Amino acid sequence: MPIIKARTRRIKIVRHVCHLQEPHRDTLVLYARFIGDTADYVVNQLIETTITREREFVAWRAAQESSPRTESASLYSAGGDRDRAEKRDLDGDSTPGPSVPATIAT
Repeated sequence: MPIIKARTRRIKIVRHVCHLQEPHRDTLVLYARFIGDTADYVVNQLIETTITREREFVAWRAAQESSPRTESASLYSAGGDRDRAEKRDLDGDSTPGPSVPATIAT
């Protein structure tokens, strides 16, 4: 019995590009094929069934939403230097080896 069930409702979709480790990408594509849906749907369901239900994250997120935001604040600014380093890695500035596109055809 699949952990993730086929979709029953539609929600607005936005594009987000990310890099996956090759074994995770393969597992993602195969699982999507197993349940007869897309890799995008599987990723969204994994987020919905794990991250959004983590108690510590839920509490942290509530605190973030209730705190005043400045003009320069964004969802991606909390990590500071770490985020900038990750962005450099994703842009290819310091990542060794060939770049693998994040788009997955299922």
